[in-house]
This record gives sequence, structure tokens and C-alpha cells, in this order.
Amino acid sequence: MRHTGRVASIVVLLLALVSCVGSPSPPASFYALSMEPGTPVAMPEALLLGVGPVSLPDVLERPQIVTQAAPNRLDFSDYHRWGGDLHKNLSRVLAQNLMQRLATDQVVQYPWPVRVRPSLEVAIDFFRFDGVPGQSARLQGVWRLFDDEQDCQLGQYRFEIEEPLQGGSYQDLVSGLSRGAGQLSDQIARELSNARDTCRR
Repeated sequence: MRHTGRVASIVVLLLALVSCVGSPSPPASFYALSMEPGTPVAMPEALLLGVGPVSLPDVLERPQIVTQAAPNRLDFSDYHRWGGDLHKNLSRVLAQNLMQRLATDQVVQYPWPVRVRPSLEVAIDFFRFDGVPGQSARLQGVWRLFDDEQDCQLGQYRFEIEEPLQGGSYQDLVSGLSRGAGQLSDQIARELSNARDTCRR
């Protein structure tokens, strides 16, 4: 009887292992930021604008989408991922947004092509680019405007953007982050339209 009970236990354990191995994992979903149209503004003159470098916190340099679970806790989703390099995706979307708002195709992304030197450069450091599902997407950081021809800084601007989410899905979160990038692009475009040729040494 003892031998029979042991065999039965082994059979149950094997069946449980087979059940676990045979259970398919849910398929991963992939996302990308999108361009957000805004109100066009006028550049003071025809200038070549450089967008970048754009920096993100190291913790966001990964394929998993990062969410803020608590003030000191982050969650990484194995089944909700960026469809490519988040850093490149964000840089490209910001450049597209600014091209639309400034009504110009004279925009290049960092690193610049060989023999290309922008007249003005927008460098952006993100401190936060995440969110809480079902609540809001949050962008924080600082951007700087440089006059590359005179080799000086024209201004430095902090930003804190909180975009309410329309639902609790990761699609809603990515859409909120895209809208937040659009708000940042609005701020940059407004400052560029009012930029003065005065360097801060």
C-alpha cells in the first residue's frame, strides 16, 4: 500500500508538471509612440534645427514597458513591450512633432549627419517617462536650447507633464505618453518662436 501511494504521488506530480509545461504563455503585445499634431507657430527665420541628444533614465532603456507601481517601486511587463528602441522612437516622434508645429522640414536628429551643423539645438534630459495604468502618464525633465553657430546656450527649461489616461490598458498608457510628448513639443515650439539671438555665457 505504501508503494502504491508513492507511485500515485509521483503520477500526480508528473501530470502537474506536464500541465505547467503545456500551458502556453500569453502572447506579447508591442507598442510605439505616435506623432501628436499641435498648433503651428512661426520660426523667427529659416534655420536648421537639431533635435537631440535625448536622454532617458537607464531603467527605461529596456524592451519592457515600465510602470510606476508605488513611489519607490517599478513594474516591468514581460507581455507589453516597446516595438523597437524607445530612445530612437521618442527622438523621432519629437522631431516629427516639431516639424509639424514649426512648418519646416529643416529638422535633423542627433547624431547629425556628416558635414551637417544645426543653427539651433534642442537637447532634452528626461527624468521620468512612465505612468500609472488607469491614472496618468508622467513626463519630467529639462530641455536646453543651444545656438550652435555661436557655441552658447540660449535657455534652459524644466517641464512636468501629467496626462490623464482614458483607460487602464497599456495602449492607453502609450497613448498618454504620446500626448505628453506632444505637450512638450508645444512648449519647445513656443519657446523657439520667441527665441532671441542672445547668448548666456
